[in-house]
Amino acid sequence: MVSILLINMKDRFSFFILCMVTLSSFSSTTNASSPLYDVMNYGAVGDGKTNDSQAFLKAWNEACNVQQQRATLNVPARTFLLNPIEFWVHVWLTLTGSGTIDGQGQVHGKTERSSCTQVLYLPGLVLQGLTHINPQKAHIILTKCDGANINSITITAPEDSPNTDGIDIASSNHVQVQNSKIGTGTFFRFVLALQLHTFSCIARCSFINITGVTCGPGHGISIGSLGDPGSGDFDTVSEVHVRSCNFTGINTTGVRIKTWQKITYEDIMFDNVRYPIVIDQFYCPNNVCKNNTGTSAVAISDLSYTGIIGTSSGDEVMSLNCGTESSCNNIVLDDVHLKTSDPTKTAFVRCVNFNGRASNVEPSLDQCLNS
Repeated sequence: MVSILLINMKDRFSFFILCMVTLSSFSSTTNASSPLYDVMNYGAVGDGKTNDSQAFLKAWNEACNVQQQRATLNVPARTFLLNPIEFWVHVWLTLTGSGTIDGQGQVHGKTERSSCTQVLYLPGLVLQGLTHINPQKAHIILTKCDGANINSITITAPEDSPNTDGIDIASSNHVQVQNSKIGTGTFFRFVLALQLHTFSCIARCSFINITGVTCGPGHGISIGSLGDPGSGDFDTVSEVHVRSCNFTGINTTGVRIKTWQKITYEDIMFDNVRYPIVIDQFYCPNNVCKNNTGTSAVAISDLSYTGIIGTSSGDEVMSLNCGTESSCNNIVLDDVHLKTSDPTKTAFVRCVNFNGRASNVEPSLDQCLNS
């Protein structure tokens, strides 16, 4: 069962399920003090074949219009088929349960570009316990969702899925992502920042905390594309903190920076990850950048890597590529130990215009550092 708790507010926000999905739900705890609106009472069939979109909308609208402060929309233990659907929200939204949202990306083909769950302008959002599988593009997109809390979710897509980002975050602050497992083509992305990642922050994101997340397969936790020369826009991502996370998968990028500032990675473990640590100010998707020299890239500053261990499936265990001698500042690596899992290779670091300091780091960064 999935439980959706609505708390009345006067502002209007948007919650979308943008792809065609099947929603399977098993068990959850509802709020005993709030009225319960079960989708089965509004015409839902729950056989996985009948389109139950209108039943969901009817139940949603009635729950949103209730006079009480709180209301719960209940999705029982069945499989529901929904077309792309938009829910308007006048409330705080909590979406909890042990159900599964299936985006059916494998049914609609790899050329489809629809994301699955998208939330716009909804502060205080809570997503907990759910499983997201097989989206046509991104699993979860949050835009202007200050104070969002994502906890104990599972996100899964085939390793060869194109652009199936795990969580994309844009223009949101004070977001918590905890105790979750994400295996996709891409993990996180900060919008205007990342693509094909487990987690990404695109633009104007700050105070993002990612803790206790297991990532793989996918392209890791990435922040980038903030200084897109083609658009002329320059955005800031700051105060991103990644702690106690594990990365696995032979095709996985680990912690990847294209552009950003005030970021910390702490207590990270890599297991056979292709590119564990990446700073790339020469990032140029599809080779359409006006400036491939990196001289106009957004500056990277106040970046630290601490307590990082693990193995790479290749020999280039760190890639530290800055556009100019002044575009990377105050980069600190402390207690970082990375090796190759291939006994025939020797681990090394590739670097361009890198400024920073390192202590207790292997392989050595002596040839990279410009003091």
